Amino acid sequence: MPIYAFTGSLTRAMPQYGAANGAGISRLSFDDETGRLSAVDLVGGVDDTAWLVTDAARGRLYSTCEITGTRESAIAAYAVEAGGLRLINRQPTRGNEACHASLSTDGKFLLVANYNGANPEGWPDAALSVFPIASDGSLGAAVASVRHTGSGPNAARQTTAHAHCVVPAPAGDIVYVADLGIDRLVAYRLGADGSLSPEPSRDFTLPPGLGPRHLVFSADGSAIFMVSELIPTVVSVAVDPATGALTQRDSFTIPSLDGGIVQPSGIVLSADGRHLFVGLRVCNDILALGIDDATGKLTQTGRRPSGGTTPRDLAFSPSGRHLVVANQDSDRLTVFAVDHATGTLSEPLQHFDVGTPMSVKLAAF
Repeated sequence: MPIYAFTGSLTRAMPQYGAANGAGISRLSFDDETGRLSAVDLVGGVDDTAWLVTDAARGRLYSTCEITGTRESAIAAYAVEAGGLRLINRQPTRGNEACHASLSTDGKFLLVANYNGANPEGWPDAALSVFPIASDGSLGAAVASVRHTGSGPNAARQTTAHAHCVVPAPAGDIVYVADLGIDRLVAYRLGADGSLSPEPSRDFTLPPGLGPRHLVFSADGSAIFMVSELIPTVVSVAVDPATGALTQRDSFTIPSLDGGIVQPSGIVLSADGRHLFVGLRVCNDILALGIDDATGKLTQTGRRPSGGTTPRDLAFSPSGRHLVVANQDSDRLTVFAVDHATGTLSEPLQHFDVGTPMSVKLAAF
């Protein structure tokens, strides 16, 4: 079964980003023995792919279309076929600057987070929207959406709520939204019909100004690991198996090595649950953290250059033997081998040129 790496690119300039040198969604083949990428094809006509979601079991790919400055972002569904990516359909997201998406645990819904950077009054501003997925992979119109309100102490970035990611728990029907603007992980129960019900007893409030960006679950759902953007921090959280209540176990403040800015981006967890890898923008590093299974304590095991500029996203190969980093502002993907015994990365195995990569995902199709 071939392994593909998909990367979505920035195709039009936006005030919050640098250059836009992308042409759409690229499909690359990946050799998990050698760690080498090779071009397969590219689909154009898709704007500003901030995030990709793969559904290998059904042969589908979903893409957010952020498109800053428009009334609503879009979410697009593609069939992954031998001859290329075939657009199935698109839907508006009921919000602006769609920046993240996830499949529900049963694969029946696509969950989309809208950042809503600076919406004029009257524009749609849903933080989270839910889209039903038909048997042919097409997306129905949103069946539910919720708004977030509030603010934080960072006057430049937290004047209002900013949902930055949505992730379902590995089992059950609870989904979590990391909201950068209000320093909170917000929990909802996803109904069988796609409805959303708040679960405030499962919410988790973070220190003021932290700015939560992305989160990942342990495979068994007993732990959450969250990275914040405004105050560079990784937080280890335990999930109570009976009540679902969240309790902090540890917090690791990411240091600057030269006194400059550290701005975290993506976070991934190894399949064995022992190591986290975090992209660090501005300083252009990849941070590796080891996890103590008993206590949740986080310990740095490595830190190395990302192989480019602005490591915005990172993803494991299906075997976990390799890590691919999307270096947004140097127009390249960089491949590393992963040493799971030590939790460290090799020297770069390959740099692969692709215009302004914003998201990268690998899967066997």
